[in-house]
Amino acid sequence: MAGDLFRRNRPFHLLDGFYTEWSEHLTKRCIPLFRDSPPSAVTNGAVFNDLISYYDTIDHYANRDTIFYFLFPSWHVNSLETSILFLGDVHPHLFISLIQSLRDPNRNHLRLAPWRGLAFPVNHFVDDVKNDVNKSVSRLLSEVREAQEGYIQGFSDNWVSWFHSQRGRQSVTVMETAASVTLGEEFVRIFREANQLRKNTIFNIVNLSDENQAALFLEGVCEFLAGFRHQLAHVPAQFFLNQVSPHYPLAYQQMMQQQPEGLHDICVWNIDLNVTRDMLRETFRRYPSVREVQIVNDTGRSQKHGFVSFADESEKRRAIQEMNGAMLLKKPMHIRSAAHSNI
Repeated sequence: MAGDLFRRNRPFHLLDGFYTEWSEHLTKRCIPLFRDSPPSAVTNGAVFNDLISYYDTIDHYANRDTIFYFLFPSWHVNSLETSILFLGDVHPHLFISLIQSLRDPNRNHLRLAPWRGLAFPVNHFVDDVKNDVNKSVSRLLSEVREAQEGYIQGFSDNWVSWFHSQRGRQSVTVMETAASVTLGEEFVRIFREANQLRKNTIFNIVNLSDENQAALFLEGVCEFLAGFRHQLAHVPAQFFLNQVSPHYPLAYQQMMQQQPEGLHDICVWNIDLNVTRDMLRETFRRYPSVREVQIVNDTGRSQKHGFVSFADESEKRRAIQEMNGAMLLKKPMHIRSAAHSNI
């Protein structure tokens, strides 16, 4: 049903596009299945398989280099949503709360489904699932704390070493020190176990429900996941082409017009809103031929883009190869060449 949505060969810088396609798939393919026909095992199975495939796909792309991207995905930018998130995605308790709300006989479910008379039996299966989730969440939170403590210790050790070695010559930034700490597989394992917990919770609820109840629950899950409306607001695909798009922001076009001939430029996308020009310059300090660094606020999209100019073209190419996907604060940079002659 999902075509190539769950393919495993996406370049890292196109993973934001996966979240966008997933949201569109829920809205255009999954939800209409429940609206256009009565509940059936076939429909339930197809949607359930897509939900499982979604978590399997992000598990596939999670590794030591990408884990911060998945733990702090760029589409979770609304602070009001943080209370319903757990280790990079929706909290498994949300699935349980959804089924509890649907079981409430005083609620009208007609807005979620076109059929009437769905009465959930009074039994203990939701409580049993909830107890299992509580145990797993507590264990994972404890493991996250231990992993974070190890990361913080590594950060502290590196900062002290750098501080003494650079003292009197250069300042040491928090961002640069954080980037030097090697992330272990522990974060990746915890993230995947959290996804397994989400999958198990969905499976247990569907498995212990009758056909009608499962349909109502799955429709509610799809409606909720598609409710992250800002998932659809991402950098357009044409910005990741080898050559710069003619639709670059005016500020960048003006900057390029002021650049002396002979400079070689890159564009940096997916920049955290807290990143400043000085922070971006510090990130590329290892390349001696850097001449100019700019930050552009994309009006109306609540996003930032950066541009770095090099005097040495070989250093520019090396920066693209080495820095694409590197973490800047909590987001991986998406870097491509920007030829201002094309603007």
